[in-house]
Amino acid sequence: MADSSDSEQFSDGESDGDFEVISGSSESEDEMNDVPMNANPWFRVRPPEIDYLHDQRFVENSGPQNVPAADAKPIDYFLLFLTLDFLRHIVRETNRYAQDFITSRQRIRRFSRLHSWFKVGAVTLDEMKGFISVILNMGLIRKPSITEYWNTKFQSQDTVWFRNMFSRNRFQSILKFFHIVDNTTIPNRNDDNYSPTSKFQCFVDLFNRQSKQHYIPKQNLSIDESLIASKGRSSIIQYIPSKAAKFGVKLWVLAEAVSGYICQISVYKGKQYDPTPQGMLQGAYVVNKLLDAAGLFNKAYHLFTDSFFSSINLAKELLAKGTLFTGTLRANRQMPNTIKNPVLQEKESIYIRQGRILLCAYKERNGRKPVRIISSFSKAAQENDKPAMICSYNKFMGGVDLADMMTESYNDGRKTLKVWKKVVFNLMHRMVIKCIHYL
Repeated sequence: MADSSDSEQFSDGESDGDFEVISGSSESEDEMNDVPMNANPWFRVRPPEIDYLHDQRFVENSGPQNVPAADAKPIDYFLLFLTLDFLRHIVRETNRYAQDFITSRQRIRRFSRLHSWFKVGAVTLDEMKGFISVILNMGLIRKPSITEYWNTKFQSQDTVWFRNMFSRNRFQSILKFFHIVDNTTIPNRNDDNYSPTSKFQCFVDLFNRQSKQHYIPKQNLSIDESLIASKGRSSIIQYIPSKAAKFGVKLWVLAEAVSGYICQISVYKGKQYDPTPQGMLQGAYVVNKLLDAAGLFNKAYHLFTDSFFSSINLAKELLAKGTLFTGTLRANRQMPNTIKNPVLQEKESIYIRQGRILLCAYKERNGRKPVRIISSFSKAAQENDKPAMICSYNKFMGGVDLADMMTESYNDGRKTLKVWKKVVFNLMHRMVIKCIHYL
């Protein structure tokens, strides 16, 4: 008889008529935080599975919170996220940097734009509002270069609004000096407290804080990665071949599944500055960090993730924290051999359960690899000839992709050497998209 650690043993009969006991499991070397798989048996279940009651019910008062009056202007909604206090902070830091920069120059060239800075004076709050409106409109009205917005040579390409807002030199001067932190307070690279996100971390914190304050998400959430395209010189630039841009700043994003409303983001700083704690998978670490920062544990939220984040241990950990989970599984993760190496025909599926955790393998058609999926919410059931949990996953996994698609409407794709500015302007675009949920 084969060793029970790598074989499957079924009960002599189906005791309840709809399941079998699986006593063996296959363990993967890639699973770092191993939990004994045979502490409780895995049962083979067949659809339709009977309903069972969950320990928690979702009772959150979802939707916009602390919103302006019904007759408020669109700018009032935008200022929920980019607050007046922070705008004043940007004005102070921009003027500070401009003064420091000009003072450090021994001589200024004859035709330098800095001369126009002296003539007009320091940036005001109203100017900063106008500057941000120009940045947003440049994403909607796209031109090959910034100077083209002030080009009057061809009437058919004339954009009067931009000239009415700023002179070209004034706009480019503000863009040059735009700052949100005091450079003198940023630790040097050799300092133990140095962080590659120091120049824009306060803006990320503002984004997360205001997102949490003004919206309570509906039950279904999704977590995925997003990429802010950039090839600038920075230690946080990542290469992701599956993305269209390939290079950029990687964000971990928690979003409402249906609307794409972003609840929490975290900038990935790289292995050196953002290491995964010992004994944890990176995906599990990111999921716990985002949900904890957003304050969404123990509220019966239902999280959807792809195979990078998913594992059986993560599903159990989230269940203990009052959070439901559904996600696809990689073949090298720890799981019973019935799901790890399934023998399936076209349109065939197999289900096994351990308490609240349900695993499924499904083969859509011959010649394709089987899909493996885990859920602490779903029951074994079929929908349109495929597992219902896969249909649910397809419906609710795209929250982050939806947010990226809407943000792209404002992205002008302009290159810049300042990676931190690319991140800040991208988050401003995402703030505009958030306003859609209130109007």
